[in-house]
Amino acid sequence: MKISIQEAFEITALTLGSAVLFASFFQFNGWLFADLMYREGVNWVFLPAGFRIILVLILGLPGAMGIMLATWFIDRDSLGTSSMWLALVNGVVSGFTPLWVLKILERGQRSQHLLKNITAQRLLNFTLIFAAASALAHHLVWLLLGRTDVNIWVDVWPMFVGDAIGALLMLYGFKLLLSGLKINRL
Repeated sequence: MKISIQEAFEITALTLGSAVLFASFFQFNGWLFADLMYREGVNWVFLPAGFRIILVLILGLPGAMGIMLATWFIDRDSLGTSSMWLALVNGVVSGFTPLWVLKILERGQRSQHLLKNITAQRLLNFTLIFAAASALAHHLVWLLLGRTDVNIWVDVWPMFVGDAIGALLMLYGFKLLLSGLKINRL
């Protein structure tokens, strides 16, 4: 499979754009919902979870890679320390969990076909499955790679709730934005 220079440039631009957008939303969420932080890395409202879904639904692999790069940037202080593996794997989990959930739910369909036929119920199911998978995957990685302050039986629930609420807020906000653009064009 040959890839043209233009395609490589487009994939790189989409990946880096996704990284900048995700890192920006992460910082915005930290500022906006600072009082709703359960503990470091877990928020009761986490808007970037919705942005993960949007990036992966629209961009696929470049979106997932951008999220991974942004997470590495966010965790950059840990990359030079003994918790380097934790930061690296945390980025992979952050970026590729939504893509993994999407691939499982697609069951062989193309993403374009899935997006054309997506219903509110399917989007809600995807969001809740993603929030559960993300919370479990993050906490398992944190537990297995030695993050000391992890109590998976207690801490997974606030992350699930935060990811679900944040994702739903972002998705409905995105839907309102798109419907507003349609009205303005008419």
